[in-house]
Amino acid sequence: ARDIATKSSDSNEPNINDFSFTELRDKLLSLDPLNKDHVMKVNHAEAEFWRKSEGYRVGWSDDILGFDCGGQQWVSEICFPAGTLSKPSMKDLEYIEELKKLIETNELPAPAPIEQRWTARSQSPMSPASSSAEDDIFSWVGIIMYLPTMDARQRKEITEEFFHYRHLTQTQLWDKYSAYEHWAKIEVPKDKEELEALQARLKTRFPVDAYNKARRELDPNRILSNNILEKLFPLSDNV
Repeated sequence: ARDIATKSSDSNEPNINDFSFTELRDKLLSLDPLNKDHVMKVNHAEAEFWRKSEGYRVGWSDDILGFDCGGQQWVSEICFPAGTLSKPSMKDLEYIEELKKLIETNELPAPAPIEQRWTARSQSPMSPASSSAEDDIFSWVGIIMYLPTMDARQRKEITEEFFHYRHLTQTQLWDKYSAYEHWAKIEVPKDKEELEALQARLKTRFPVDAYNKARRELDPNRILSNNILEKLFPLSDNV
């Protein structure tokens, strides 16, 4: 990191003292983004940063940035049931423990943070947190890999490692915990068989037929559709 910090003032490189926390993290990760030991050191530094930044701030939600996500990144977020408010299942903690073991066993260069949040159930049938039981709670877990460099080769390598990371969580954890992806984070498989498997899996959780029926009736010209919807919920023009 010394070379970054000692750039001359007349260089095109911005003054490192003017960087935000997330910009500093990107700079550090870019030195060796797929080196597990290096990423662990950056993670420890981030943990110390947050420890020293603990405190309270009160204000309107549109005046306060709750969390600075940083620069360009790959993210996968899933949602799964965690029992009820009166009787939590503890599946939320079990999932994180298994995820940590998966990272350690496979020596993944997994950057911080692993994001975890909780919500009440949703009454929307197409929500990953959909439930008819008012007391049900759901946990959401997000994994991440940053793209802190514009080097095409390095970005390709990070992307491949992220999808390896994501694939491990998908094959080892999702079915076990009845986890489904956040709709804005879902990735559409390019492989035909993988796509068909995903379509079938979605049908086990969501009322896909009813959803497609509503799409035909309310959006016959598919104005509100997009490529992802067409792939995940294909409409038969013959119906």
